[in-house]
Amino acid sequence: MKRSRIGILVTFFALVTIVAGTAQMASTEFTQMGKYKKAPPYKIGYVYHGGGIDYDIQMIQAFKWNAEKKYKSLISNLYVTEAQFDVNKQLADIEDLITKGVDGLIISPVSPSAEVSIIDKLYDKGIPVVVVLGEYDGKKYTAYRATDAKEFGRIGAEWMVKQLTKKNGSAKGNILVLHGTPGAAAEVGRWDRGAKPVFDKYPGIKIVGQGNGQWAYDEAKRVCQTLFAANPKVDGVWSCGGQMSLAAVEVGEARGLKNLIVTGEDYNGFFKYWIKNKDTGFSSISPTYPAWIADTGLEALINVLLGESVQVKVVFPPPTITDDTVAKFVQPDLPDTIWLATAVSDESLKQMYGGK
Repeated sequence: MKRSRIGILVTFFALVTIVAGTAQMASTEFTQMGKYKKAPPYKIGYVYHGGGIDYDIQMIQAFKWNAEKKYKSLISNLYVTEAQFDVNKQLADIEDLITKGVDGLIISPVSPSAEVSIIDKLYDKGIPVVVVLGEYDGKKYTAYRATDAKEFGRIGAEWMVKQLTKKNGSAKGNILVLHGTPGAAAEVGRWDRGAKPVFDKYPGIKIVGQGNGQWAYDEAKRVCQTLFAANPKVDGVWSCGGQMSLAAVEVGEARGLKNLIVTGEDYNGFFKYWIKNKDTGFSSISPTYPAWIADTGLEALINVLLGESVQVKVVFPPPTITDDTVAKFVQPDLPDTIWLATAVSDESLKQMYGGK
């Protein structure tokens, strides 16, 4: 099954309209032409919120790959820091990069609110800052590029309500909730602002257990084993991330709970499980959180440094994979650990991770 990565991305965008039912949300405001103009080459800093889990590793590798491919002649130094979901470390990383004399920063905040003060200060000092990826409550930034995390959570929750209704005759049933990292921007958007308000409308849906899987397969598997043992009668699992989704279906299956109602994400291992079990009744839905959103942030930063005007705020609806489309995206020749909504070519992914 060989397809170009560009072809996959085109299909992803087509699915936005078909499945998510929303268009790209963008402000009509543009940055002032020439406001941040400097002569290249530039020192660029990317202050990343996480680190260590498979998504983060691939995201950062893809970001560096894209920077090298597109902007090699324009970037003299590219600094990438990883906060490990620690707000204090991220604040220190920002200060350190300012000391290094960076010309601009790309920041994916750990929290929607904890970094607002320092980003406001940077903006007021005239340092170009592009906020990317997660929920962010601040109003001052040069540009903002993100996937709508609230929509991510809403899509999965509404699908689960429909599946529970189909199974039980009405919107009722027992579900487990797998969170990512407490307080993290994606967690707040997907659960607190996205999925939870949907479930709150249906008193017949009982959340009988919750746990923090940290967006990691091993941790989620441990959490699932505990949750399933304490709650043997479970209809489904709302999951905040794809590796946790895979852990949930595997632990559920081991306990005899075949074809659980589980929400997913574009994690290749989960898609392989989905394809393998689809003909025997397994169904899911997978909103995605494309890593290439960070690349659009780099593009915006480079453009303003070159003196161009860019759109201030662009929020992309999450491209969403369904039973009807999952076969188009699974990569059977690549490892489970691949995230499929990436701008990196298949060839480059194979170089990074191996594969046929």
